[in-house]
Amino acid sequence: MRQLLWIGCLESEIEFKNKAKKGYDLASAQVSQKNLISGLEEVTGLLFDSINGSVLPPYPIYEDREILPVEWEHQCGCRDISVGYRNDKYVNRLYCKNAMLREARKWVESRYKHGELIILVYSMRSASMATACWIKRKIKDAKIYLIVTDLPQFMDLGESKLKAALKRIDWISIKKMQEQFDGFILYAKKMAEFLKIPDGKWMLMEGSYNDVEEDMVPLKNNMEKNIIIMYSGKLDIDYGICLLLDAFMQIKEKNVELWITGGGNAESFIKKCMDSDQRIKYFGFLPSRQKVLNMQKKATLLINMRLPSEPASSYCFPSKLFEYMVTGVPVLSFKLDGIPEEYYNYLVTIEKETIDSVKETIESVIHESTDVIRNRGRAAREYILKHKNSVKQCESIWNWIMEENKAKD
Repeated sequence: MRQLLWIGCLESEIEFKNKAKKGYDLASAQVSQKNLISGLEEVTGLLFDSINGSVLPPYPIYEDREILPVEWEHQCGCRDISVGYRNDKYVNRLYCKNAMLREARKWVESRYKHGELIILVYSMRSASMATACWIKRKIKDAKIYLIVTDLPQFMDLGESKLKAALKRIDWISIKKMQEQFDGFILYAKKMAEFLKIPDGKWMLMEGSYNDVEEDMVPLKNNMEKNIIIMYSGKLDIDYGICLLLDAFMQIKEKNVELWITGGGNAESFIKKCMDSDQRIKYFGFLPSRQKVLNMQKKATLLINMRLPSEPASSYCFPSKLFEYMVTGVPVLSFKLDGIPEEYYNYLVTIEKETIDSVKETIESVIHESTDVIRNRGRAAREYILKHKNSVKQCESIWNWIMEENKAKD
């Protein structure tokens, strides 16, 4: 008998909405995990149990100091839990890890059926990795695979000196645990080089899209009178938001607007630009993912502003591209090492990291005919739906895992 276990940061739908109201903003991780779980369950005919730990900002940035455990079933017969822990600054991750380890013990005692166990771990977090490694020590034949969406070194770069020191200590632990994993599913090819993972022990899978879960049928007609350029996501100065605003303000057409949604450390700069250019519309962090998707479908042009000069751009795939491309709206992006070459057949590439280059690329698209714009967006949408849907991507993952297991037998 074969059994599947997911270890990550998944939330129930109700709890995800509750946490979002209190300061939790990892919508992309929630969608990604749901897509992968549903895709693998469809491909394998098996169901996952899951053990999860929320990745929350510490109290009082996040509203609650005590995080309560939440149990649910994403499918009948499954057992899913998001653990409870104390959310104090600097030690919340340790409390979360200990809570996940306790749940792992309970799971082994009450849910493990003494057959073939395959564990998928979402994200390179010490809490999730430690939970999987503990189970592998108890169940020697268990196979554990790590899905690496981002590298810890390139996350939370604005942290304090103390937090940076704690992260360095955590990285030593992560690297030791890495050795215990049977394989790795990487979101960017260069991760293998950075993590020193040998060939044959990893596969590339940059994410997936679930058209049923995400309800992304594009609007047939853009009803907006103005030309809409839109950016949605993390508003981080390191992510090129200031460059986008400076370039947009060089565009002179009165009927062109820039819509921005999300939150981050560039908010004050955005508001300052709004004072001098009324065409800039900032909507903040929207309470509903569906509202963001509906706004994107009204846009003329969507922009990914991850910069080539940003160190992390070589080691991550911007998950926002799936969301953007499937709208049927043309997408602008710089050329990044983390984006596989095949995607550039469907993206409009910004050649240089300058105000003039961003401005000229935007203008080149918005001045195209309506038919050209629609055909460009339609081709990108069809590519994602056909080649990057969750079933296709999960078939690749499962086939690779099965081949790996055969090779080791």
